[in-house]
Amino acid sequence: MSHPVLPAFLRAIGRVTVIGALVAVPFLVGANASTAAPAAVTHAISSTTNVTAPSGNGGCLNGPPDAVNCNLYSSKEDVWLSGLPNAAALGDGTYFFAVLVPGGQLDPNDGGTANLSDEPGGDAATNRTFSITNGTIAYAGSHGFSGNEVQLFPYDDTTNPGGVYILAVCKVSASPVLPSDCKYDAFKVQAGATSAGDLIVTKDAAGSYDTTYGWTIGKSVDKTRVEQIGGSATFNYTVTVGHDAGVNSNVHVTGAIDVFNPNAGSVSGVGVTDVLSDGTVCTVNAGSATNLTVASGDNFYAYSCDLSATPQGRLDNTATATWPEQAVDPDGALAAGNADFVFSDIAFAQTLIDNCVNVTDTYAGALGAVCAGDANPTSFNYSRVIAVPAYDCVAYDNTATFTTNTTGTTGSASARVTVCGPAKTGALTIGFWQNKNGQGIITGGAKTGTVCNSGTWLRQYAPFQDLSSTATCAAVGTYVTNVIKAANCSGSTCNAMLKPQMLATALDVYFSNPALGGNQIKAPAPIGAVKIDLTKICKMIDGSGGAASCAGSYENTSAAFGGSAALTVQQMLTFAASQSNVGGTVWYGQVKATQVVAKDAFDAVNNQVAFRAP
Repeated sequence: MSHPVLPAFLRAIGRVTVIGALVAVPFLVGANASTAAPAAVTHAISSTTNVTAPSGNGGCLNGPPDAVNCNLYSSKEDVWLSGLPNAAALGDGTYFFAVLVPGGQLDPNDGGTANLSDEPGGDAATNRTFSITNGTIAYAGSHGFSGNEVQLFPYDDTTNPGGVYILAVCKVSASPVLPSDCKYDAFKVQAGATSAGDLIVTKDAAGSYDTTYGWTIGKSVDKTRVEQIGGSATFNYTVTVGHDAGVNSNVHVTGAIDVFNPNAGSVSGVGVTDVLSDGTVCTVNAGSATNLTVASGDNFYAYSCDLSATPQGRLDNTATATWPEQAVDPDGALAAGNADFVFSDIAFAQTLIDNCVNVTDTYAGALGAVCAGDANPTSFNYSRVIAVPAYDCVAYDNTATFTTNTTGTTGSASARVTVCGPAKTGALTIGFWQNKNGQGIITGGAKTGTVCNSGTWLRQYAPFQDLSSTATCAAVGTYVTNVIKAANCSGSTCNAMLKPQMLATALDVYFSNPALGGNQIKAPAPIGAVKIDLTKICKMIDGSGGAASCAGSYENTSAAFGGSAALTVQQMLTFAASQSNVGGTVWYGQVKATQVVAKDAFDAVNNQVAFRAP
């Protein structure tokens, strides 16, 4: 059975197999696509001859006698169903065949008005059932079976005046089968022809559409900041990816219409149309489907239909060929007429686009894949352990990214965590300021006349206004020594310990600032500008000689500083001074608990175990 070269359109939409009157356009499927309806017949069917069979062995009349594909036969007995070469064979499965009268919607089920196979001798579909595996037919009924071919006979005579029949092959599924679950092939038996025959139309139809998913990603962490001295911190991350319901697009119906001319001569002036049951007019033969000349045998015309959305119910497809009255040479007169074919209940194959994503993380690496159909959203969890720096803060950014499987679209979400050791301020303790090095800085400090500038600066704070306004630098040194030696928190108040700790902090501020006493202690920056986290101050343990150390537990000292969560060291000095009388004998209303936490805050600064505020 011959056919013209198919247009590029068909080659573009998928693998196309053309044999006899059949055009099969299977859509390739895989991880990104859904399969078509399970009852659909893949690949091709063909009527053929069997010249070596014991009976019904007449040769093909429109090709070599043993042509694999044939349209024209001498008798009904000469028509066989071919297994076809493997590359074009029916897909593996179980099928039945039926010979039908051409025209309109074909019903291959037993009892259908067009079914010619179910009448002779009550030849039921079960007797016409066969299976196929890798192109090899297995058949156990009463029909002739030879050379991987099944004889169609017996079947009734066609009522078509041109002697034309339709071979239908349908996959065994639910009963009754739909006509669209079958493949069709037209053939003619010469002995039955009485005049020029009408054209016969068959077709296939494949619906398709894309569903594209949009994805989002989020990332969270159980805490974003850790402040501690030494050790490590563990952060627990959650990465969440989700998708929308998917957006459908590129909705099409495509396929090929076979206009079979059973005559030896050509039929001219033929028009071919194709319309969906929702009224959509399809494009046939790339828009040129009028005044066609239809040669003898099969004539294939590709068509396409564009829809604005996926159909909400059953969608049928009707192809129609029309022709004017004419003389067909050598067959005789052909009356004007038309022929149609209804392909019912088109199955739509869905191509999934970006239906899966791979999720990765800059720290954790590959987290996994998520697809539409998985839990939506889907979460991934992992932990990260980070060593705490000796001083100051280090920030760590982790970014999670999804990449879609089709278009490579990406999206990202980040989470930053900060791990802080104590602030490296260069501050010095009360022990330093009473030893010879600290005393040397104080006594060697700048003066105005004989008045020590550091003393004047200290006197701005009420607790230190018991220092003489005319004190020399030596007198300031002595004052500092005496205050520190008196350090004590064992009585009813802690003022005697709070005062030296605040004094040491004030000296740290003064002698770290080039604009004040000069950076005599070689601090990395002026200490007064360092902002301290007052909500997490190390509880200090006082040792002998005024020494102190961090106890490893923390307290919120905001209450001692007006409820502020964070203040600069300069602001801490100013607020604490506002709570004291001259000389620091009455402080914080004499509430020892408040005096203690204020003392701990200054002590932590002096020992460089206070944390820099965010």
